[in-house]
Amino acid sequence: MNGGNGQLLNSHISETYLNINPMEKEGKKLSKTIIIDAGHGGTDPGAVGFGIKEKDWTLEISRYQYERLKEIGARVYMTRQSDLSLDPTQRIARIKNQYDVCVSNHWNAFNGSARGVETIHSVHARAAFAKDLADAIVKVTRLPLRRVFTREIRKGADYYFMHRLTGRTETVIIEYGFIDNRLDHEAYTQGDLFIAAGEAVVKCICRKIGVQYIKPGNSKNPHTVLSQPDPDSTYIGKRVESIHDGQLRFYNNPSWSDEDVFGYVTKGQGFPVIVDKVSVGKA
Repeated sequence: MNGGNGQLLNSHISETYLNINPMEKEGKKLSKTIIIDAGHGGTDPGAVGFGIKEKDWTLEISRYQYERLKEIGARVYMTRQSDLSLDPTQRIARIKNQYDVCVSNHWNAFNGSARGVETIHSVHARAAFAKDLADAIVKVTRLPLRRVFTREIRKGADYYFMHRLTGRTETVIIEYGFIDNRLDHEAYTQGDLFIAAGEAVVKCICRKIGVQYIKPGNSKNPHTVLSQPDPDSTYIGKRVESIHDGQLRFYNNPSWSDEDVFGYVTKGQGFPVIVDKVSVGKA
């Protein structure tokens, strides 16, 4: 994220969604799942400091967390696993209402003068998870804690689209430090603090979703079935990709109603994985 002002995170968002209260949405109870969001990517480098692009660090730490959570036995997914461009609509489509928790990884930047760890939670969510994450990162990195906070675009509406539009999925944005600050930058390039910060987040996620934490290398079953598709459901865990030449609609709820249309995908676009199968209308 650039300068902590949220401009990169809020580009191209329709006013239609500004009044959504994600924590008040009713719907199917989610399974205990986590999605790791590697911020920025592709044509969007994010913040830049000392020759390092934020998108590269977010992907590296997200991959580490993903592999560790798989090793532990959590049901974990990623929004991107490569240097992929995702606009806000595409990113939201990979998260909204599909998981219990989303951790969105970022580094800050502000003319090299600011320092410290930040976590940001929705105005409709409690601060406990965000505070746990911030405290854990500060403990292992020794970086200063800048703040744990929320931000509103108007009364009751989250400023960041990652909170405003992800529905029932509880999303916390992590700013691990300021990539353009010499001290913060060096903390993540010298020694093993980069991995230590990633591991601290893994431990917090385990507490949050109720999975027993296992130290690195201590798992007896490194690829537990909990992180794999149901063998009796061949569609689970597979990517969905549109073959429609025009615009294929996708919905907030299991219906064909126009009012439940959330967005559109064109040919070649899709979603990361299928997490469940529902029937709509008569067979």
